[in-house]
Amino acid sequence: MPRLGSAIASTILSVFWAVSLVGVDQAQAAVFTFNFDGDDAGGVFKVDNSSVTGRGVETIAVSEGRLYTWLTSGFNRYKRQPREYFDLAGATAYFYQGNFRGLRASGFDELTPEDNIIVDEGETYYTNNTGHVVWSMDTNGLTSDEMWTSVFAGYYEVILGSCCVDRRIVFGTPVSYTLVNTEPSPVPEPLTAGGTALALAGLSWLKHKKKMAA
Repeated sequence: MPRLGSAIASTILSVFWAVSLVGVDQAQAAVFTFNFDGDDAGGVFKVDNSSVTGRGVETIAVSEGRLYTWLTSGFNRYKRQPREYFDLAGATAYFYQGNFRGLRASGFDELTPEDNIIVDEGETYYTNNTGHVVWSMDTNGLTSDEMWTSVFAGYYEVILGSCCVDRRIVFGTPVSYTLVNTEPSPVPEPLTAGGTALALAGLSWLKHKKKMAA
């Protein structure tokens, strides 16, 4: 019995210590909010680094974010209800050795035909315009500060009835990131987790005593 009691006590301490270490590590996790800006794109996004180990290149899905670009104001000026932004939720955030390096994301939009007549001084310019837009963000040189760059690329083409084609292309314009906020990740408190481990171990000990008494 003394040996059994000693073994259980040792197990309790081991479990408590292990859970406490995990809790301390998780307590350092955070939700980062970044702004990003470039000549042709800008916006904001959030990413939780609680799964980052700090070893090599790692990826995390963006929890929420918005991309604002000329594609949301220029391309969509032909729509009755312009798109305000592109949703960045699910975009890939890259980390290297625990440090944020940049985003990888892409999107597509299509302009459906509309009976939209543009008249200026009595002259009709076009009707029934159609078109599409494609954009992407990428980051390279993840493991080298000298090679590390983030870029934005975009393209739209609108066919203005039988009149003409409105087209614009932008490729590889630089994007910079700025950390604007850090919030703790929602994780279990170390003492709470440790207390739970102690309670479970205590219940096991009581069940053992009851069985021995019977």
